[in-house]
Amino acid sequence: MCKILLSLLGVTCAAAAPAPYLQVDAAAQRDLRNKAALPPLTSSQPADIILGTRGPDIISLHSEIVAQRPVFTTDGTSAFLRFDGTDDFLALSGPRKLTPAATVFILAAPRSNPGFFRGFFACAEFGKNDYTSGLNLDLGPDPTNDLSVLNLESAGCQGARDLLQPGQNLAADLPFAGFHVFTVRSEIKPKGNEVWLDGLPLTPRDRLESNLGMDQFVLGARYYSNDGAQQPFVGSFIHADIAEVIVFDTALTDTDRKEVEDKLLAKLPALNAFASGKNGHALATLKDAPPVQMLVPGFSVAELPVKLTNRNNVRYRHDGKLVALGYDGTIHLLTDTDGDGLEDTATVFWDKPTLRGPLGIALLPKDDPRGDGVIVPSKGKVSLILDKDRDGKADEEIIVATGWGEIAQNVDAVGVAVDPKDGSIYFGLGCTNYANAYLIDPATGKAGYDLASPHGTIQKVSADFKTRTTVCTGVRFTCALGFNREGDLFATEQEGATWLPNGNPLDELLHIQPGKHYGFPPRHPKHLPNVLDWPAVMEYGPQHQSTVGMSFNESINGGPTFGPSFWAGDALVCGESRGKLYRTKLVKTPAGYVGQNNLIACLGLLTVDCGVSPAGDLVVACHTGPPDWGTGPKGDGRLFKI
Repeated sequence: MCKILLSLLGVTCAAAAPAPYLQVDAAAQRDLRNKAALPPLTSSQPADIILGTRGPDIISLHSEIVAQRPVFTTDGTSAFLRFDGTDDFLALSGPRKLTPAATVFILAAPRSNPGFFRGFFACAEFGKNDYTSGLNLDLGPDPTNDLSVLNLESAGCQGARDLLQPGQNLAADLPFAGFHVFTVRSEIKPKGNEVWLDGLPLTPRDRLESNLGMDQFVLGARYYSNDGAQQPFVGSFIHADIAEVIVFDTALTDTDRKEVEDKLLAKLPALNAFASGKNGHALATLKDAPPVQMLVPGFSVAELPVKLTNRNNVRYRHDGKLVALGYDGTIHLLTDTDGDGLEDTATVFWDKPTLRGPLGIALLPKDDPRGDGVIVPSKGKVSLILDKDRDGKADEEIIVATGWGEIAQNVDAVGVAVDPKDGSIYFGLGCTNYANAYLIDPATGKAGYDLASPHGTIQKVSADFKTRTTVCTGVRFTCALGFNREGDLFATEQEGATWLPNGNPLDELLHIQPGKHYGFPPRHPKHLPNVLDWPAVMEYGPQHQSTVGMSFNESINGGPTFGPSFWAGDALVCGESRGKLYRTKLVKTPAGYVGQNNLIACLGLLTVDCGVSPAGDLVVACHTGPPDWGTGPKGDGRLFKI
């Protein structure tokens, strides 16, 4: 009636601006979670659920795996989600939605660009690529040192293209870490795919007849697959802070677009001040950081004054000497000659070139009638390196186990532990082919994986070395084994989802039990239907930590344990490729073990193994060089005592 009356009076009514189809605002989480009866998020907390609105309804974006959750950050007023660029994302599925046009606003601060189409957001039809069925905005295919590339693709407009042109539509490249308003408007017409950066128009692109799918919405990543045998998946994760996203299922007019942009632009000063630390203390990179940084108080760190090649394993034996196994197969005994608490002299225990790719050691006890010995798994065998006359230099190598077919990798037998109850020896055998874990024949499509194979298993050898049996299956490379004070066997296990979907998404700590299958390769309806995948006690994220070394925090030769008394019995786990030292507490329940993990140190070196000393210190063995195995068998190793 109002419109009719105004029309009679000759007054034109402006159409109301359309409502957003979807809106996600980090600063609105407190109110939305209160309405949804959810506990509030605290600053610096990984966000399991981020709430948004679709009309009057509250919707939720999820990230089910802890390591893949962005971190909610707020000062009480401004807020954003920090995506780490490794595996963080949020996703929303359904309902079915097709629209011929859309307008999307993103308030975000990209922080780096290592390349490979790092995505701010993506939407798509179910089971279809974002760039063919929906819409995506990303940082382009190549690495950049600043914000100098923006790529928009959609249904009807495919193929990467940089819409930022410094010197033309942009005065200069923009540094990372600053917040900006990114606007996308997509409709079917020549130059119908448009992007604005902080209200400034960039180079448009033509869009052909098509619909935009909004069945699947991903924030902080892309949704596609260029592998014909692989359905679309979430990838190309962005390293960015994202404060707000608003999606309209129509092409807004320039007037309406500018109104939304102005509201978002008004938030930039507060967000930039908060993110940069002007409103508080921001995280900063420490210059000339020490190689070992403890993250808990009360510790000191010193480097052992010895020069050795990269060491793979360290353990103290009954006489207080430190046994150090080299990547090159040599074994040294380290001694503190001046009483300052730091081993300063290294003597050769074994230097014969018989051990290839050794990883793991177990020591004979003090009164073993055979002498002083070191049990070492290596390529093709497990050996006892024995010093029969106890003169400090090994006399012979005794083969404990051998006879499996060697695999292509440089290692196969890895990790070793001796059962204190009966002296039996446990070791891991790496899987046959981690890149083709089901061993699928490309000609026939049939899987060749065999549960009866010794590869990808834990093996048990009797104390007299006469029998060898399979304990469990479904492991990739269990680089460290150890018995805890309850007498139960544990193993560190490697992430495998890089090569096999669902195959160990994260590095793991496993409680090894007879007859279990531990998920690499995982149960499959066609290739492996007759197993149940036994879960890990603890997973270590984000992806690619490479949990290699592990020792239990127990007394050595009657001395104290490492750290506070409540750390006693915990598993001390080394994240090799990312320089991490974890303390994992294990509690045995009638339903099995549960674990709680704490990061206690970060290192600027490849952290391969650790061992408790008789004095209650912790010795850490590090490789030099880049991930994954640094400078190799002949590279310089470093040893630290915490």
